Amino acid sequence: MDLKASKVAQSQKKRIAQEKLDALGHVDGQEALKSPKPQTPQAPRKPPAPQKGQKDGQAGRSAPALAAQTVCLVSLGCPKNLVDSERLLGRCVDGLGLRPTAEPEQADLLLVNTCAFIQPAVEEAVETILDLAARRKPGARLVVAGCLAARYGASLSRELSEADLLLAPAEYGQFAEKVSVLLGRRPPDSSGGPWAASFEQWARRTATPSWRAWLKAAEGCDNRCAYCLIPAIRGPLRPRPLDELLAEAQALVASGVKELTLVAQDLTAWRGGLAGQARLAGGPKAQAGPKGPRGLAVRAEPAGDLALLARELAAVPGLRWLRLMYAYPERLAEKLVRALARIDGLTPYLDVPFQHASPNVLKRMGRGTGDALALTRRLRSWWPDLALRTTLMVGFPGETEEDFDQLVRLVEEGRFDQAGVFKFSPEEGARAAGFAGQLPAAVKEKRRRTLMARQRKVSLALNRARVGQRVEILVEGPAAETDLVMTGRASFQAPEVDGLIYFDGHQPRPGQLVQARLTGAGAYDLTACLEEFEGDAS
Repeated sequence: MDLKASKVAQSQKKRIAQEKLDALGHVDGQEALKSPKPQTPQAPRKPPAPQKGQKDGQAGRSAPALAAQTVCLVSLGCPKNLVDSERLLGRCVDGLGLRPTAEPEQADLLLVNTCAFIQPAVEEAVETILDLAARRKPGARLVVAGCLAARYGASLSRELSEADLLLAPAEYGQFAEKVSVLLGRRPPDSSGGPWAASFEQWARRTATPSWRAWLKAAEGCDNRCAYCLIPAIRGPLRPRPLDELLAEAQALVASGVKELTLVAQDLTAWRGGLAGQARLAGGPKAQAGPKGPRGLAVRAEPAGDLALLARELAAVPGLRWLRLMYAYPERLAEKLVRALARIDGLTPYLDVPFQHASPNVLKRMGRGTGDALALTRRLRSWWPDLALRTTLMVGFPGETEEDFDQLVRLVEEGRFDQAGVFKFSPEEGARAAGFAGQLPAAVKEKRRRTLMARQRKVSLALNRARVGQRVEILVEGPAAETDLVMTGRASFQAPEVDGLIYFDGHQPRPGQLVQARLTGAGAYDLTACLEEFEGDAS
């Protein structure tokens, strides 16, 4: 296809995508994001060993094999969604006997796990689905899973005729049966054995490098932030039992994982015992406390449940780093944070989504109205050497210049090691979409740029102060710019969202943990010179 024809085809595809978005209730669509590369397992990575109650391979009796069939996975959205994708892929490969491929044109089954948290994510999902539908070979089946199916339901089925099957997260238990029928196979017997295991117990085909993985501690969320659709899409908080999480962690480490990042929509709300005993943070054993910002009773939650989980996970033999993400600020009490600081193997790193600093804005958001800047100072006093990451939102309805000035002060004085800044997106179904005081797009973009500029100065100063330090680095692989330079991360850098460290001189191998001296700094990335390294990359 020549360049002119290619541009015409792309224009037509975007027009069709926008028509489908309009039909779903999305207007003023942004430019569709570039589709990511399909996520496939790292060959020759072995799947984690079976967990408690599972048989070898988590597969049981596979459906009768026909001609060798292939599956191509595209996973969109957050790490929590990627974990779901890995379970779905594991079911396809270990359960149904499909062979993974990274080439959509070769796949008999195209599987897209979507995100629909905000409008740009919906646009990306629709664009990706149309792209895969155009590239699939004759007879190939297209399955659309995840949040897009949950958010739009029947209307999505009407508007996306390209999809052969829509599957919301609540329907994942029927995945093997429905996909088998779609591929012309006999459905497996799900009345007992491994096929009857809950979705969270399915074996994963990890799509991350073999030395790191995500571990999802809970599904759903009980917070009711005015801008967020997660509780409507994913349901209430459902924490996973401690022994189930430990079994999965042990299996991942046995497969070669050195770094585990523990994630949940609200990790600090995790409360759980053994299987069948998991309970919510506001469960029957909690005691009613004072009234919160929405007039609801705040539970006087006993500190230590998250610390217990972190302590047990960090003690898994062979695990070198454990990292915590998405810690809700109101639940970071002194007792909990000090307990976390004492855990060997837990990296001194927390991702705390403050969202804003103005009590007025926070109240309208439906979040706690505590002093965010004071909390950053207390966190660092309770946990020395703590690296803090946060996410902040600009342009929330009614945000005044004075409100924004408080947010700027939080960035300048809170001195976050890493920060993500997002513009408010009025999502249909979220309370804040109907709030008065909606701000123009130009104002939101200007405030985002201003805040990111201030954060860049803070990050640069913090990174320059690290130059000369000797740090442990997990080697990630070649730089995007050149295969001749390797990159890695220190404990103050989370995978995929934070900066990298580039190696000068001798180049280590991916997956190694090395000791290096930091030699240079930019706003996001650093350089380092190798000093010591492990004898192998296992």
